[in-house]
Amino acid sequence: MFSRKASVVVTVLLVALVTIGLVASALPTFASSASALPMHAQLLRTSPEDGASVKTADAVTLTFSEDVNEEFLQVKVEGPGGDETDGAPTVDGSTVTQALPADLPAGEHEVTYRVVSVDGHPVSGSLTFTTTQEAASASPTPSTSPSPTESASPSATPAGTPTPSPSATDVAAGETSSDGAGWLLPVGLVVLLLLLVGGGVLLARGGRAGTDGPSDPVA
Repeated sequence: MFSRKASVVVTVLLVALVTIGLVASALPTFASSASALPMHAQLLRTSPEDGASVKTADAVTLTFSEDVNEEFLQVKVEGPGGDETDGAPTVDGSTVTQALPADLPAGEHEVTYRVVSVDGHPVSGSLTFTTTQEAASASPTPSTSPSPTESASPSATPAGTPTPSPSATDVAAGETSSDGAGWLLPVGLVVLLLLLVGGGVLLARGGRAGTDGPSDPVA
């Protein structure tokens, strides 16, 4: 009876030991296989770097750990003036390049991306960078409108010359002459009438003196 129980226990122990040995021998192989499995794509570096402050930038580059499928690619750059992308992004293996305009304004710029690696795993994210150089302002275009020409015939009276107005003395003289002409006529008539009356009186007196005077005596 005891021997049968002992044999069962020994058999169970042997099976357990064999199982543990098989599992232990399989662990390194499993670990190596797991490390050999492909990992999803990851963003390795950018230019400009996230949070960097640069003078200016003509493009943004994103480098991933795996090649990128160019058919599923989105890159958007926004700055102080709105959208700043210059054309569509390009792919060279695992590097994505997005061109920027030449007159990039100073300020903060945000880059948003979404790519799909060759294993079909999407990768998305965003980064920011700051530029300090102000955009060059366009030089003013000279005016082509003709300049105003001067009039060929000069004015008789130069511009700005005040027109002479009659003075107070001239006005007074005019009024005096007008008033004098008004009263000279009645005065002349009165004088003429007085002369006529005086002449008539003198003639009447002369006639009366000749009539009433003494006659010569008859011899």
